[in-house]
Amino acid sequence: MKVRKYIQRIIGVLLAVSLISSCGILDSDSGSSDKKAIGGDPTPMGAVGNSFDVPAFPGVENREVEITASEDGISTIRASAKVTDETYLTMAEAVPYLEVNGDVVSVTKQARITSKGIQQVYEDGDLHTVVNYDAKKGDTYKANKYGQTITRKVMNVSNEDDFMWGFMMIKTIQIEETGRGIPGVSKIVYYANHRFGIVGFDVHFEDGSVKYAYVYSDQYNE
Repeated sequence: MKVRKYIQRIIGVLLAVSLISSCGILDSDSGSSDKKAIGGDPTPMGAVGNSFDVPAFPGVENREVEITASEDGISTIRASAKVTDETYLTMAEAVPYLEVNGDVVSVTKQARITSKGIQQVYEDGDLHTVVNYDAKKGDTYKANKYGQTITRKVMNVSNEDDFMWGFMMIKTIQIEETGRGIPGVSKIVYYANHRFGIVGFDVHFEDGSVKYAYVYSDQYNE
């Protein structure tokens, strides 16, 4: 399944991908445990050959994000991009799970993509929820990873179509992620929809600037 991701600036594309990116997973503050799969049925969005598009922005080009395999409900996602901005390249070099070869940055991650949501699958099989389509405001998902606590918290669940995506307005779940430890980045905000999956994300930098990106999947949830 192609993801043109991850996030993720490159950290626009690749981060976003990693979400869709190995220590133990903690229970969520809302009482549910990320150690348990959120359930649901496999969808076309998680099938091999599906592709996503993340529009280019200055400093990141030649993006190719692809899901290369799917087995037992787990999709393998491979993302790469040419990073011409030295600042982004320096950030990428500081992220342990990103592969940097010259100016090409890539990452391989696994995720459960179902009709109920998306969960990142770590190397040891632990799960970290990116989005649960039945989420409520305040739901929180935590993971101890790379010596840090990565927290994803649901900040808002739309009750009406208020997010412009392509040529339409859609409802979204807004998830704020902190604790990833990327130099210069304070947080990442994801926007997800029950039919279209991850539809966009914002990368907030410590200098107060923000980079926005939309994500478009060739295949949707049924």
